[in-house]
Amino acid sequence: MANPDRKNVRSFPIEEVIRNGVSNHLYNAFASEGGVFGSFDKWTQNRVYDENMAKVSLVLEDDDPAEHCYQNLVREIDSEAEKGVYLIGTESQDDALRQLAEDSGVSGELYLEVGSTKHRLYADEIAHSKDDMDLVWVTIQACYDRAHLDASVSELVMRFLLNSVVATEDMSNALRSMMYSFHEDLIRRVCDLPSLMDERESRDLLVMVLELEKRCGSYEDRTRLIQERAGAL
Repeated sequence: MANPDRKNVRSFPIEEVIRNGVSNHLYNAFASEGGVFGSFDKWTQNRVYDENMAKVSLVLEDDDPAEHCYQNLVREIDSEAEKGVYLIGTESQDDALRQLAEDSGVSGELYLEVGSTKHRLYADEIAHSKDDMDLVWVTIQACYDRAHLDASVSELVMRFLLNSVVATEDMSNALRSMMYSFHEDLIRRVCDLPSLMDERESRDLLVMVLELEKRCGSYEDRTRLIQERAGAL
């Protein structure tokens, strides 16, 4: 596979290869036996599909598609980590989460603290949950699953743009290590739980995350742009 000129990716047939690859990836996710999205109603599946295909179109239309895709990946892994950090160590963790449990900034035990953080972080869900906090866990899992799928699409696109599986995996792993550590530290500090980091480590991590968010621009604006494009499909 030729390495596409990132500035002129629209002129290469690889554009359709990327779209077809993403389409197949999403259909496989929906058709996966026992998979999360296979149990979703058709309207929800169509919405997830349309928004991800719209995202791909916006990436390919950009003057710097690799940078645009990277910004999407940062946003999606950030959203994934915000909920996924609670799933590490649970029975529902996947291979990606199991690997993150070995990171020094991730305890793999935050799920044990959901009971102590619920009123600060999940007030609406806890108000409608049973004693086992069923709605809290449903919310955490659903948000993680959607963000993880969105990120997997951006990772697939990035592999084509960089013409490298290894470089893309290294990029994603570095982002996940940073974002999961950041969200665990943030949750622990907000909820008065013991931190895994000292003040300097926490501050340095915060600076790196803020720099990434500055580079990516408004998450809300990017999400709205994708939704507007999806609505036009």
